[in-house]
Amino acid sequence: MKILVTAAEEQELRRAERAFDMVKKSKDVKAQVEFRLTGIGAVQACHCVTREVVAAAASGEPYNLVVNLGIAGSYDLEAFPIGSAAVISREYFADLGFGSEEGFSDLFQYGILEKDDFPYTKGALARQLLPYPHIEKVLEKYGAGAGATVQCVTGTQSRCNEIVAMYNPQIESMEGAGVYYAALMEKVPFFELRTVSNAVGERDTFKWESKAALDTLEECCREIFSVI
Repeated sequence: MKILVTAAEEQELRRAERAFDMVKKSKDVKAQVEFRLTGIGAVQACHCVTREVVAAAASGEPYNLVVNLGIAGSYDLEAFPIGSAAVISREYFADLGFGSEEGFSDLFQYGILEKDDFPYTKGALARQLLPYPHIEKVLEKYGAGAGATVQCVTGTQSRCNEIVAMYNPQIESMEGAGVYYAALMEKVPFFELRTVSNAVGERDTFKWESKAALDTLEECCREIFSVI
């Protein structure tokens, strides 16, 4: 089994690599796991995943699984409090569309795309169950939440309310939908795991609890890597 693990920032990827190294010390890991830094943003993430998946397929050693990891903001601290983990069930490009005096309209509302045009399902990029029950069993431990992918981190309550009204997400990131889009287009199994560092709309990054989110991310990675 060959797995591609991606993250936007070095601190996130380092935690995943450290978790993998710890697992390897205690057991014989049969899977081949490779780690790649995507950079911040959906475009960078989509490019990275597409490049790596296409190159691996051309080499005759394709990836069997793509994983995206990282810390994120929560739209719902009751369901996903600081330090909790979420497996993203569906992703939305939450700021891809048109703005007007009446507000924001996405590509589906504007009629440019139909909600079930591939790779979308009901307007979302939906996660499919993995063909690996042993990994799914671990993922079941974490909450399932919808993701809103944005290229401008939400910093006002009005914009937060608008995104919630349109998509009802629980988690906000800057890369998730890009990874889901690439994996769906290239027909590779995938999932995204996010751990919460802050409430969406909290602009003061000094108030973000990044360490708590990174600690949870590392623990989740140990649990996942232990079954591959």
